[in-house]
Amino acid sequence: MGLPGFAVSAALFDGGEMLNVVIEAPMQDLSRQRHKRPVFPGRFQYTDASGTVHDFSVDVSTRGNSRLDLCDYPQLRITFDQGEIKGTLFEGQNKLKLVRQCTRGRNGKDWLLLEYGIYRAYNVVTDYSFRVRKLTVTYRDSESSGRERTQVAFFLEDDNAVAKRLNRERVRPPEVKLAQMTPLETTHNLLFQYLIGNTDFAVKKGPKGEGCCHNGRVIAEAGKQKDWVILPYDFDYAGIIDTDYAVPGAGLPLRRVSTRLYRGFCWQNELLPDSIRLLNEKRSVIETALLPSDVSAGKSRRVKSYIDRFYKIVNDPEELQDRLIDKCRLPGSNPLRESLVSPDHVKTP
Repeated sequence: MGLPGFAVSAALFDGGEMLNVVIEAPMQDLSRQRHKRPVFPGRFQYTDASGTVHDFSVDVSTRGNSRLDLCDYPQLRITFDQGEIKGTLFEGQNKLKLVRQCTRGRNGKDWLLLEYGIYRAYNVVTDYSFRVRKLTVTYRDSESSGRERTQVAFFLEDDNAVAKRLNRERVRPPEVKLAQMTPLETTHNLLFQYLIGNTDFAVKKGPKGEGCCHNGRVIAEAGKQKDWVILPYDFDYAGIIDTDYAVPGAGLPLRRVSTRLYRGFCWQNELLPDSIRLLNEKRSVIETALLPSDVSAGKSRRVKSYIDRFYKIVNDPEELQDRLIDKCRLPGSNPLRESLVSPDHVKTP
């Protein structure tokens, strides 16, 4: 059940079945002008479970950072007209990120499906996660008759919607102190990042000139300066996907993104058994999510082996000690033992 005002919009992400969508806009112009982040009027059409076709106007714009440079197709943001979507699956939605294939061909589709699977797997681990809805999208160029392309994509739940679903609000601090983090949720987050082989994130600060966090959104209970949760997103640099364009972050002792590196803090070592137990209990469901059935056979075998290796590491005392516990990050305040004395000022939306 959703909160008041979000009950209908939550239905978009409650369903797991594929949603068939048509987006009509000047696609070539969007691609050519991607770095200007243009906004073009377009049409959005979807077919509901009963076979009814719904059609309404939208604004379509480009978004993102590295994928704008690296991908054949720019990532998109769809802005809905509230009056037109009333009574539809999209009621209550405002702006949604559309995650689409980066490149043409089988690799591009596999990468997209695996990133979708990561979101679904983290939904299994914790409710403190972004939900996604899988789509088959036909992109129709409004300026070129007959030009269209059909690909798999997914919608990502809006930042503020996920906060409200969890009875929290989005906050935008310049940084997050360790003592402000929710200990167990942070441990789940960083252990899951190790599972998928992702190091393209930060839970304390964002890039220079930006707020916290890199590839993470901070949510908090209203007025509280502790027990903050960082919601991870953007997993295309994860080693489990191993895209052609992904490279390790500067300063990390890695040559390839597929090599795992634990980024947890030493105060989390006493909580690791709880997170490992959870991931063990949910292993079969996590594996199913991480391996969508429509991923190519070769990629699926590689991903299965990658998952198996994680579970071998965390369930072997010697490997766990060597690869995680001994690699934890120091120093830092321990949120398990310290209370926050001087809270930072927090800007709310």
